[in-house]
Amino acid sequence: MDKRPNILLITTDQHRWDHLGHQGTPGISTPTLDRLAREGVHFNRAYTPSPLCVPCRNSLLTGKYPSSHHAYSIGMSVDPFHTCTLPGVLSESGYHTKIIGKTHFVSRVEEARHMAGGKDPEPDFFRKWNGPYAGFDEISASTGHNIHNDPDMHYKVFLEDSGQDYTKWFYAGKPDYDHHWAGVWDIPQEYHDTHWVGMETENYIQKKSEGEEPWFCWASFQDPHEPFVCPEPWYSSVDADALETYEGYREGEFDDRPDIYKRMLTRDFKPYNEGMGVPCTFGVPDITKRGKAALQATAGMLAFVDDRIGRMLKKLEETGQLENTIIVYTSDHGELHGHHGLWGKGLAAYEDCQRVPLIISAPKLFPAKGTTQALANLVDLPRTFLGLADTKVPQGMQGTNLAPLLRGETETVQDAVMVESRPTQHTLYQHSLITAD
Repeated sequence: MDKRPNILLITTDQHRWDHLGHQGTPGISTPTLDRLAREGVHFNRAYTPSPLCVPCRNSLLTGKYPSSHHAYSIGMSVDPFHTCTLPGVLSESGYHTKIIGKTHFVSRVEEARHMAGGKDPEPDFFRKWNGPYAGFDEISASTGHNIHNDPDMHYKVFLEDSGQDYTKWFYAGKPDYDHHWAGVWDIPQEYHDTHWVGMETENYIQKKSEGEEPWFCWASFQDPHEPFVCPEPWYSSVDADALETYEGYREGEFDDRPDIYKRMLTRDFKPYNEGMGVPCTFGVPDITKRGKAALQATAGMLAFVDDRIGRMLKKLEETGQLENTIIVYTSDHGELHGHHGLWGKGLAAYEDCQRVPLIISAPKLFPAKGTTQALANLVDLPRTFLGLADTKVPQGMQGTNLAPLLRGETETVQDAVMVESRPTQHTLYQHSLITAD
């Protein structure tokens, strides 16, 4: 390539591998992602390095498995924090780098303090500060998940400047708060985090069209993470009659599995409650009763995200950057959605939470391959990006370069991938080895 390509990494939180329209799952509509899958490569056998937010996001940041970067579970902050990161290496090689939306590289309760250099940020900190952070030259950040959130960081500044009483849309700490809500959320779509992340990304694409340097942008959506609530018109846009909920718990199906499986179903973790406890897989009867509404909200959240990705592509096209931009879509992990009687993600070694959507599209740079059964892991992406950016890979980075497959030079690049799940420091540690069969 004469000019190094731009890289647009788009991630969601807790998106199942089968929740893509072209997978044929009834009631799921994602026309933009389907287009990217047709015009690029859709990895039907892609897996997360860890089915929890913090470990996976640190793997995307560093190109290392959790056992190497040591941020092994949710709710923790690795110390010392990484000094060598994917955006940092790209920045040093001439790229401009930015992250927009969810970061979650450290414990959520420590995120703002981490960004402020280890001290509590002043009230107007996020009005003045936009990075650098974690190797990114620039940042526009948000935190939390939809209705049970206390908006913070740059997203909070956006809401404050809107002139709206945004507090009425968020229920964190309120007496009537129900973590297991499923259905419509009354926030107008133009104030939703999904709209904000999309808008900020479009603005960045527009801004970078005026310069010559290549760029790496990570657009990080919070949805479709639970609570399963979705704004209109997206909730009602879903064909609810077409949706099919997942099979629940079958009596005796955990009898031949480790003790923790039955305990996840009953939420009795007493033997394992060491340190931070056992996230994040639970039997939740309250959600199961609302399973259809939860699935409709999920489908609506994905339709909303898909629409905003469509706007990003349009902006790339309008600014003449589409032909030299590699677009990558994935999610940090999946969601059990009531399958086996379980909700959430984490220790249950099912494809529901370990397998993720992964689409890489750059029609002018790679041939359209469509769906491949070649194995991939999200830990492969940093090494792949550095290879595509003609940038030296730092020592210690793991993963496999997917570029030969993207270029059509080979049908597969590895015969196995690993999933690490270590929700507690000492009491639980599980590896999954995934091969072609």
